Amino acid sequence: MIYMICYDISDPKRLRKTAKIIEGFGIRVQYSFFQCEMPMDKLEKMKSKVLEIIDTDYDNFFVYPLCEDCSRKSIVFGNKDVIKLQTFEIV
Repeated sequence: MIYMICYDISDPKRLRKTAKIIEGFGIRVQYSFFQCEMPMDKLEKMKSKVLEIIDTDYDNFFVYPLCEDCSRKSIVFGNKDVIKLQTFEIV
C-alpha cells in the first residue's frame, strides 16, 4: 500500500528527528510531505517511532492511504515522481 504522510511539528529538534525517521521509509516529496510504499507492519513501526518523538499536544502527524486506482490517477507537475502501483501477475 502507498501512503502519503505529512506533519506539522512546532519544535525544530522534533521536526528533524521525525523527518529522519520517515526518510527511512519513503520518498520526500516536499519539506514535510512524504510518499511511502510499505506493508502495514512497516507502517505501524514507523508510526510508533514517530509517536515516541512528537508531542501530540502541539504537533500533527497525518497518514493518508492511497489505493491503487488513486495512485494511477495522480497528476504530477514538476520534477518529482509519484510511486505508481502496477498490477502484475506471478506465473
